[in-house]
Amino acid sequence: MPKGSDGAELQLDQLEELTVLLRRISSDLRFAVDLTVRVRSQSQQNKPATISLWEELLSGLFGYIKQKSKESKDNLLSGISLTRMRFF
Repeated sequence: MPKGSDGAELQLDQLEELTVLLRRISSDLRFAVDLTVRVRSQSQQNKPATISLWEELLSGLFGYIKQKSKESKDNLLSGISLTRMRFF
């Protein structure tokens, strides 16, 4: 970030950083899903372990989002629609 940049430039830099970070995380998660499929296809005995790993990840993620939403008084999931994401 250049010294003396105004607030708008700083916000744009942070937004760009967030964009890059979330794209990298998305890529890593896709890899983890693909690996989960491979691990589970190798043996049914792997299924409970993969379930636990995913539950731990998702529980930690959503718990942290909830905590930060309370602390910041800004619901970080507000406006996110599962319908628009075609999640279900």
